[in-house]
Amino acid sequence: MKGTLIFLIFLVGIAVGIGGTMVAPDMVGPYLPAALRVNKTVTVEGEVIRKVREGDHLLLTVQTTQGTVLATFRKKVAEIELLVQQGDTLTLTVSRYEPFVSDPAIERVRKQDLALRPQGSALPLPVGAGTEVNPPH
Repeated sequence: MKGTLIFLIFLVGIAVGIGGTMVAPDMVGPYLPAALRVNKTVTVEGEVIRKVREGDHLLLTVQTTQGTVLATFRKKVAEIELLVQQGDTLTLTVSRYEPFVSDPAIERVRKQDLALRPQGSALPLPVGAGTEVNPPH
């Protein structure tokens, strides 16, 4: 009887251990500091070659070194549409490299060089910025 109880506790311990390693990171991971999280993400960087808004979602085609990624955004569509332009370099965080991803995290947006942009698309200077010329007295 004593041996059977020990064996049963041993089996329950193994089951809890296996289940914990499979389920716990997904449940507890978002609450842990970044240093303790299990990194199950991949960073993908590439140039936005096409941007299309269709109703309530935004499609970005990103050309990366691994291939082309079609990113579909359904959250914060208006903000992303204002932030990201065709020609920008985008850094996305995805669970693994896939050609089709939904709502990936945007880690970084690097704007294309101002020298390469057409003249009409340069960003305006803030009020008070730039050179001020004083009229002669």
